[in-house]
Amino acid sequence: MKTENFIRLLAEDLPSGPARQGIALTRWMSATALATGAAFLLFAGARADLLGGGLLPSIMKVFMGALLAWAAIGGATSLARPEASVVQPLRRLVTFAAFLAFLFATELVFRGLDGWLVRMFGKSIVGCLTVIPLLALLPLVVSLHALRGGATTSPTFAGGLAGLASAGVAIIAYGVFCTEDSLVFVATWYSLAAIMVAGLGAVLGRTLLRW
Repeated sequence: MKTENFIRLLAEDLPSGPARQGIALTRWMSATALATGAAFLLFAGARADLLGGGLLPSIMKVFMGALLAWAAIGGATSLARPEASVVQPLRRLVTFAAFLAFLFATELVFRGLDGWLVRMFGKSIVGCLTVIPLLALLPLVVSLHALRGGATTSPTFAGGLAGLASAGVAIIAYGVFCTEDSLVFVATWYSLAAIMVAGLGAVLGRTLLRW
């Protein structure tokens, strides 16, 4: 039997299609992220000016996290089936990359080039690169477990997308806490934190999602 025919037959026999995989992944990741985020905010607290000057920046950060989670969850779900292509996940990620470019452009247009490096490095890089990955760990484990119900032929990429999705939901919680409002800071270090989680997800996915 040719490999292509084998993959097609396997895909047809899978009891859980993309829709069910997506429901399971979204449901369990959302529940885990909600519990983790609530525990973090209960312990650390939201920023003091959340209902004042910090409202708009916090909304932007929450939107960033939600957009990343949307892009990555959809991509990971599509890769749960063996005949899936990586094109769709990459298209979703391009949407997120375009949003990051928009953040950079907005900052430079409205605040100028003077002092942009100072704003980019800010004062809480260590906290950003520590807390976001920690908040993403449990959602990552849950999402990898949900993806094991599929049969991806791209386990490393699927695991990486699970990591990005987990980082996305972690950013939602951290964004309500963080007081660094520079768009170049957010676009740079939030993204780096997400890449760190994606790297861990890719390493774990290579082993856990292989069949």
